[in-house]
Amino acid sequence: MGQPERKRGAQELGEVVSKRLRFDHKSLLAAVVDRDGFSAKIGDASVTAWPGPLSRLLSLRAARAAAESTRGAAPRAVAAVTAEPDTVANALLQPLPPPPPGRSEIPIPPPMGISLWKPSYKRLAKDEFLRSRTRYMGYAEYASWISKAVPELELRPLALSAEETAAEQSGLTGLELLRLLNKLKAPPKGVPEITPEEKQLAEEALYGSGRPDEVVASRFSVEVTRRQMECLRPGEWLNDEVINFYYKLLQERGKSVEGSPKCWFTNSFFWPKLSGNNSKDYNYKEVRRWTVKAKVDIFEMDYVIFPMNIGESHWAMGAIDLKEKGFRYFDSMFSKPPSNFVAFLRRYLQDEHKAKKGKEISGVEDWQLLVPSKVPQQKNGYDCGVFTCFFADCFSAGKSLSFEQEDMPTLRMRIAARVLKADEKFDPIP
Repeated sequence: MGQPERKRGAQELGEVVSKRLRFDHKSLLAAVVDRDGFSAKIGDASVTAWPGPLSRLLSLRAARAAAESTRGAAPRAVAAVTAEPDTVANALLQPLPPPPPGRSEIPIPPPMGISLWKPSYKRLAKDEFLRSRTRYMGYAEYASWISKAVPELELRPLALSAEETAAEQSGLTGLELLRLLNKLKAPPKGVPEITPEEKQLAEEALYGSGRPDEVVASRFSVEVTRRQMECLRPGEWLNDEVINFYYKLLQERGKSVEGSPKCWFTNSFFWPKLSGNNSKDYNYKEVRRWTVKAKVDIFEMDYVIFPMNIGESHWAMGAIDLKEKGFRYFDSMFSKPPSNFVAFLRRYLQDEHKAKKGKEISGVEDWQLLVPSKVPQQKNGYDCGVFTCFFADCFSAGKSLSFEQEDMPTLRMRIAARVLKADEKFDPIP
């Protein structure tokens, strides 16, 4: 009697499939390269720094070829991709859109009624950005869009994990890297699961019956309508109203929690007014009375926190750190703030101190940008507003930024539930 057939594991199956499709894969890659206007080189071990997983795969192949060449073996053919400036990465680099819960999305034109996006269309080619599209946008397409709207800002480089870096240095193939990563345990989820109460509130806010102009949340002399809440559905861009309302809740939460940092949250119009609508024109006059109306002395605060609408097309968070005497910038895509960020905030502190204290503040010219050790990064073109909300949520509570891109669907639902409830009695991410 013969031996019973042994079941093959997933790794063995993957290796067999990889061998069978190796040449087809090369042909497909060449076809994609030719289609998108890139140039391919065969046998060249140098690899262009290209964003996303494709650059990692090519880098691994290059390292492997170099290692084999060093050992005397015939080097394998390596495909190197060189992209022209301002070329959008092809569709292989773009993530799939998130699955909408409970209902399907259909292609719709850009939200021309939302003030966040309307001005940016005037700065870009109409035939390119005014055509009908879904609101789902991949990272590569979004990065290209933003780089045209705000060309002076630098995208944050995509960092390799420690395991991937070690794999590159040791010359592992892509399959060997997959084997290595397969042995690693999945990291713990950064945020708690949504509670049944939050889920019920969020679904009512996002998909409940009612007129689009129905007010579903009212507090702080601000009303949020059902239409405005729809920005928290999967794949949508957040608007000013929801972000500002959430920042108001964070303001009230800080007052009620003993031992919390003292924070003053401004709304999303603070930076545009101070910077002359993101231009080079400093304008303290536009925000001079803001602290008077809020009855706030910022020099008794630990932080002044404000959402920033960068280039009228991207959300980030800025902060004046009066404890550490510096300025902070949290961005899920860009590595640096606008060029006038530090200079204008220094002038703001100087002018605010003169106006409220009657004298200059000493040493403010030495305040610098305080760079955080790690800032969670988005992997698509629509979650920057959610990141901005939870940058403020965690930072204002003195907590680490323990959330990632994978947590965004949960955090969207959490914001919706909290805004609908309009109650600041909630805990920051542990």
